[in-house]
Amino acid sequence: MEDAPHITSYVEHFGTWVSLILLTFMTVFISVFGADLNTLTVATAMFIASVKALVVAYYFMHLKYDPKIYRVMILVVMALFMVFMTMTIIDYLTR
Repeated sequence: MEDAPHITSYVEHFGTWVSLILLTFMTVFISVFGADLNTLTVATAMFIASVKALVVAYYFMHLKYDPKIYRVMILVVMALFMVFMTMTIIDYLTR
């Protein structure tokens, strides 16, 4: 299997950059103005961090051009992460 060269445009890089900046602003906004939501704030910040990790993996690590099985594996890992975060939050709230 040969690796076909791929060239990403400046528009795609700029769009990725803008999305990461917006997600970072969302995280800061939630941490500053959502301080009374304690557990929900942390969960929301972790969710946004997970989305940012997916964006970085998809564009900058060229997951977009890799075989589909790699994308499925990343999504399974992210789903397991969300399950464990949910279990941790439930445990924290029930103590």
